[in-house]
Amino acid sequence: MKKQLRAIAKLRKVFGLNGEFKIDSYSRTAEEFELVEDVVMGMTEHSTIPCKIESVKMRGEEICLKLIGVDDKTAADMLRGQFLFVEESKRKKLSDKQFFIDELIGCSVVDERGKVLGMLSSIETSPAHKVYNVRTSAGYVMLPAVPEFIVNVEIEKKKIVVRPPEGMFTGEML
Repeated sequence: MKKQLRAIAKLRKVFGLNGEFKIDSYSRTAEEFELVEDVVMGMTEHSTIPCKIESVKMRGEEICLKLIGVDDKTAADMLRGQFLFVEESKRKKLSDKQFFIDELIGCSVVDERGKVLGMLSSIETSPAHKVYNVRTSAGYVMLPAVPEFIVNVEIEKKKIVVRPPEGMFTGEML
């Protein structure tokens, strides 16, 4: 039986000429990436190849990593956009109120009365907090992921209950 894989990062951008990547980490710090041993890479969890992390560095607020055997910008450019995966059993354990990005993507976003507002399509990081991009019938709404607006997350039901500012989902702010 094939083991279930979970994305831990995306190779977002090539950094420099020596094959380093700036990554989007889905829950790990730079120090935790140094401890990851068995990692695979691919566009989906169904088509992966094994790889090894050679080094990890912080560049300002961003995590940069280098993979063994990717030694120049040309080789790195060919891998940009790929995801790094680990086996579910080796995934970092989170506290009860923390969630992995891949668990949140695709969740229904509903208000406290149960009205469906949209679906969470992506999550961005801003200097102050994360921002949920919610796809609605009228377009996309950027909802700050702060306690004032996020009431509850029910991963098992794929549902995020929110208390958005007035007008955010009714078109006044679209």
